[in-house]
Amino acid sequence: MAEKNVKMIFLLVLVMLGMFSAKTEAFNGKCYFQCMIGCAARRPGKRAFICPVICLPKCLFRRVSLDKASNDYCKLGCAVSNCIKNSTPQDPREDEVEHCVNSYCENKCLS
Repeated sequence: MAEKNVKMIFLLVLVMLGMFSAKTEAFNGKCYFQCMIGCAARRPGKRAFICPVICLPKCLFRRVSLDKASNDYCKLGCAVSNCIKNSTPQDPREDEVEHCVNSYCENKCLS
């Protein structure tokens, strides 16, 4: 039982470190497209539905510094809610997602 608690605490620490060491740059549609293709290949069939949720943070966050952490997570929430609705592994619509994240979510989270 104690071993499970240690593993859970270690995982929680890793997540917290990731939250505070991530910084966004402009969202990259090419990164999103490549991630979606790879994700769909690793998760064939109905399991591929999770790919937009996996690829969005992967391509939105870059490990650099502690700056703008709240803005970064605002953009992630905005993008999940507004930008990936029509994105699928078969049709990632990376240009639409990139435009939505870089314009709509950027403006929404700065105001």
